[in-house]
Amino acid sequence: MKHLKVTKILLVLSILGVMTACSSENTLIENVKVSDVSTSDCKTSLSKADTRTEYYNDIYSKKSTLTMVMGNDNTISAQFLDVLDNCQIGQFHVDASSHDNTIVLILYPEQDMLTDCICQYDVNFKMKDLVPGNYQIMVYHTTSTKQTNSSNKIYEGTVNLEINKSVMLTMIR
Repeated sequence: MKHLKVTKILLVLSILGVMTACSSENTLIENVKVSDVSTSDCKTSLSKADTRTEYYNDIYSKKSTLTMVMGNDNTISAQFLDVLDNCQIGQFHVDASSHDNTIVLILYPEQDMLTDCICQYDVNFKMKDLVPGNYQIMVYHTTSTKQTNSSNKIYEGTVNLEINKSVMLTMIR
């Protein structure tokens, strides 16, 4: 009897060993953590009523960018540069999620207010729990409700995250 019990235990341990040996080091952790989100002051304020048309159109047509650098500890330092939103947003927030090598970022303001002016902002943040590799990435710039749809998707594409390599993505608006 003891011999049969020992055999069963060894069989179970062997199966567990095979199952864990098949796991990949590049497995994406589903819960991406965002931290250290900071929003710049308004860099440039524009109003259709009070700004020269050429200057307004020049700033308004400038596309924002997202720059990301993965550090040695797999923490990504990221910055949205020249994001346009209304002048009364308070602060921006960033939500991130991942699933099956797809990263979804949602950039949204603290509050929504109707104003006759827009500002350019920079937004810095960090992401943790991603590993180096190729990802599909979707970026949304939403209202404070965080509701995503095709009209507020500002980027969709692929990105290769490597340690100490900077990646810059140009948003569609």
